[in-house]
Amino acid sequence: MPTCPRCGQRTEEWFIYCKYCGLPLKQELEKPKKPVTIRVEGEELEKSSLAIREVRKVKEPKREAKTELKEPVKVEEIPEETKRNLIGRGKTYLVETRLRKLNKDYETLKTRQIVGEITEEELEKRSEPFRQEISEIKKSLEDMGATEPLEVEVLLAEKETQIERKKKLEELLLKGEIREAIYQKLISEYDTKLKDAKKKLAEGVRQMEKWLISLEAEKQDILDQQEMLMAKMKIGDLPVKEYETHKKELETKLNETDLSCQFLEGVIERFKATEVD
Repeated sequence: MPTCPRCGQRTEEWFIYCKYCGLPLKQELEKPKKPVTIRVEGEELEKSSLAIREVRKVKEPKREAKTELKEPVKVEEIPEETKRNLIGRGKTYLVETRLRKLNKDYETLKTRQIVGEITEEELEKRSEPFRQEISEIKKSLEDMGATEPLEVEVLLAEKETQIERKKKLEELLLKGEIREAIYQKLISEYDTKLKDAKKKLAEGVRQMEKWLISLEAEKQDILDQQEMLMAKMKIGDLPVKEYETHKKELETKLNETDLSCQFLEGVIERFKATEVD
């Protein structure tokens, strides 16, 4: 009597599986597959499943991927005077951003002293570094010849001011320092000013977004020119001296364009921040 090669228990010859451990003892006989009849171009064929797949490969042509044509992005041309203004604002914008933050931090300290969170002596001590850096930045801006802010910046500052006033007004109401009637009158006044600023500001920011697209395209064009000049110089089509001259001109132009982009991005981000508030 045969035994199971796994568990060693005795089995019968006709057992397909060991009744003790379940080990397969015999392979089941494969049932013969019925031939499949298919018809190709009027002929009747009996093929295996492999042959059927081969026929399908012949009958089904490969599909080519369609290439979609994209329309070129329309770039708005920026007037030269506007470009000069954007470059001027770009040169001083980062410094002015730091100045705004310092002023805001200083105002926060003064508010904390007014509500009694810190003493007047603490205010004097903590605000000294702010006042010193603010003075230095203002002197730096004078030396740089800071240009006048654009209308959008003025509107944005107005919007930020009204939002800040509304917050402080709500704090006074919650503390019981003003009556509900006074709060409603003042909040209505600030809401009206805020609404007017928002409408004009949204239009100005949309224009800035168009300028930003134009300047980004201009930056890419400058980079392409730089690469082309380098290639021409390396293959001997452009003298090295002439290459260096053109290279400096393009670097200056690229730097000015990059400053303008940073300025526009900064204003747009400030606008988005006020929309969240």
